[in-house]
Amino acid sequence: PVATASYRLLPTIRLLSEVRGEAAVRLKESFSEGVIELKEKDGEKVAVVADARRDTCSRNVFRHDDLASVVELGRKKNHFIFSVESTGALKSAELVVEACKVMEEKCSSLRKQIAAVLNQGEA
Repeated sequence: PVATASYRLLPTIRLLSEVRGEAAVRLKESFSEGVIELKEKDGEKVAVVADARRDTCSRNVFRHDDLASVVELGRKKNHFIFSVESTGALKSAELVVEACKVMEEKCSSLRKQIAAVLNQGEA
């Protein structure tokens, strides 16, 4: 029994140039809490990517023409973030383990079926 199960790719955020001052504050406000941090450099606030994983992919940064050209948003194609909620009968971690076992069984069955088809062709 699963309440909600979802996945997403890990967001990536790259600043193509240094963002300072008021623009850095606007950049921070364009993202979810904790994604962008402001550091002090030469007495001025500078934006740095703190935790891209917290990004909700809202793309609000593209509402600002001056910021849109300095930010590159993407997703890491081989890094999945899974979220599994449970209704309480089983813990989320147990659900994931059981789902992996089912997937293993299905893969094993598929391999056997493919081998059988290939062996028929040789006969």
